[in-house]
Amino acid sequence: MRRALIVTLLVFAPACAFAGPPLLTNDPGTPGPGRWEINVGFTVEKRPGETVYETPILDMNYGIGERVQLTLEVPWLVLSPKGEKTKNGLGNSSAGVKWRFLDEATQLFSVSVFPQIEFNNPGSSSADRGLVDKGTTFLLPLQFGKTWGPLGITADLGYAFKEHLTDEWSYGLAASYAVTDRIELLAEIHGTAPRAFEKDEMVFNIGTRWKLTQHYVLLASAGRAIYSPEGEDAEFLSYLGIQFLF
Repeated sequence: MRRALIVTLLVFAPACAFAGPPLLTNDPGTPGPGRWEINVGFTVEKRPGETVYETPILDMNYGIGERVQLTLEVPWLVLSPKGEKTKNGLGNSSAGVKWRFLDEATQLFSVSVFPQIEFNNPGSSSADRGLVDKGTTFLLPLQFGKTWGPLGITADLGYAFKEHLTDEWSYGLAASYAVTDRIELLAEIHGTAPRAFEKDEMVFNIGTRWKLTQHYVLLASAGRAIYSPEGEDAEFLSYLGIQFLF
C-alpha cells in the first residue's frame, strides 16, 4: 500500500494551526503546555483495483511546554480489492515528538523537527494479510511556518527510512487563510517520491475546518491525484472527522 509522503499545501487557516488534519502536511504548531489535541477521522483512498478506508484513524497529540508535542496515531483499516473479499484490521501505529526550536514570535519564521516511527503492532496479523507494509519506517521531517494576520504559509521537508522497502523523500508547501474566527478554507497539493525521485506522486485536496465550539472542530477534505505513475493514481481521497481540544 503506497502512502504519499511528499506534500505541497495551500491551506487557509489562522496562526500556527494551518496544516495537519484534514490535510496531509504538518506545520510547526503545538497544542500548548498540558493541552490535548485529539483528531478522530474517517478516510477513503480509492485507487484502480482497490479502496482503502481508515474507520477511524485516531491521532492523539499532547503539548509539553510551549514548543514540544507528543504524538500517537493508530488507524483501523478496511481494504476492499476489486473482485476480492474485503479485509480489515489494525493499521500500523506511529509515534513521534515535535520540537519547535525557532518561533516566529522572536525569529523571522517558525521551524520544527518532527521525528516519527511507524511500526507493525505487536500481535497484529495485518502485515501478514497484506493490509500494511511489513517492518518499521522512520520519518525525519522539518516544518517551516510564517503567518501574516489570517494568512499563513508552511513548508515541510523530510526523508523516510524504510526497513524493507525503498526509502522516500517527503516535501510540502502550505498556505492558510481564516475566513472568519470559526471557518477556514483549505487546499493542498501533496506528493511522494522514492529516494531516486522516480515514480513520484502528487495529489490535490480542498477542505475546511469549522470551529463548532471552543472544544470541537469539524474537519473535512477531498481530492485526487494530479500526477502519479501510470495506473496507480489516487482517483479519490477524503477525510471527515472531529478535533477535540482540551
